Amino acid sequence: MSILTALARPFLAAPFIASGVDAARNPEDHVEAGQRLNPILEKLGVGELSDSSLMTATRIIGGVRIGAGLGMALGKKPRLSALTLALTEIPVGLAKNPVFISDDSEASLSGLLTSVGLVGGALVAAGDRRGKPSLAWRLEHRKDHKRELGLLADKYEAEMDSVREKAKAKAARLKEKAKN
Repeated sequence: MSILTALARPFLAAPFIASGVDAARNPEDHVEAGQRLNPILEKLGVGELSDSSLMTATRIIGGVRIGAGLGMALGKKPRLSALTLALTEIPVGLAKNPVFISDDSEASLSGLLTSVGLVGGALVAAGDRRGKPSLAWRLEHRKDHKRELGLLADKYEAEMDSVREKAKAKAARLKEKAKN
């Protein structure tokens, strides 16, 4: 792992961990933001969430963000951790920055863009394979490699057949010479 990656992962994970700790410790502070999503949930057919359901969901999301943030910061399953953080930031960002219903749309837009930036950074981290090629690339090149090895084996087999024939011919001539 490069020095840049070793530094960047904890830096990127820090706001997610801090947000998760705050949500787990003080879920009541996040209920108002969660209630902003109730109209959207109703339109989706889920129904309105009660305050206790929102507090439970806030604690769960906070715990997930703490765990995934620590995983990304420490390099334990960093791709899965980063993807988890990106997926949790989407509803949190929408709830905290309701551009679609806010009177102060400039502040909400700024917060929403911050959330979009965090999602983008987490997605970049989720796509980081530490220099290893993707599974699709490895499978494609494995097929090519197997085909090339097969061609090489056929070539050497033909050469060996030729060498065997020459050796048999030479052995036959030596037997003929030995008889005479």
